Amino acid sequence: MKGVVFTELVRFMEEAQSADFAEAVLEGAALPNDGAFTSVGNYPSEYALQMVGEASRQSGIDAAELCRLFGKQLYGRFFILYPHIMEAYRNAEDLLSHVGSHIHAEVCTLYPDANPPKVESRKNGDDMEVRYTSHRPMAAIALGLVQGCMAHFGDERSLSWDFGEDSKSATFTINGERSE
Repeated sequence: MKGVVFTELVRFMEEAQSADFAEAVLEGAALPNDGAFTSVGNYPSEYALQMVGEASRQSGIDAAELCRLFGKQLYGRFFILYPHIMEAYRNAEDLLSHVGSHIHAEVCTLYPDANPPKVESRKNGDDMEVRYTSHRPMAAIALGLVQGCMAHFGDERSLSWDFGEDSKSATFTINGERSE
């Protein structure tokens, strides 16, 4: 998993709680690299799962909820980190419909060794369905990303979701017609 996810996860813990909290989580997670991450490095996804599990244990907040909150913040960070990609879209539906075909292709150009999740979208009448499939159990982060995207663009339509049992897949449905 790309290091940028880890550096942003540490940033999230520092901003949501404190630098001391993030340090305690990294210490409690007992990672082989002692929690030393670079944004361009590659790290096992299990490290992120250990960090989230430890953050959940220390904060008392459910791990899936922490992942959702992290995903929501991560969406905003992507606009800062990758403006040349993110600014190409004028609404949530446009962006979400291009995650698999454009955004993840750009990620693979920037990071040739990246293995992003598969994201497909389709219109179903006035609804939009986004399907997420990954080899990592991080569907709750994807939920937060979708929620962050909708909030960023002021898209107030309702969002429903269904996670696969293993949290490696999810279907998100944005209900209703988009208003301009």
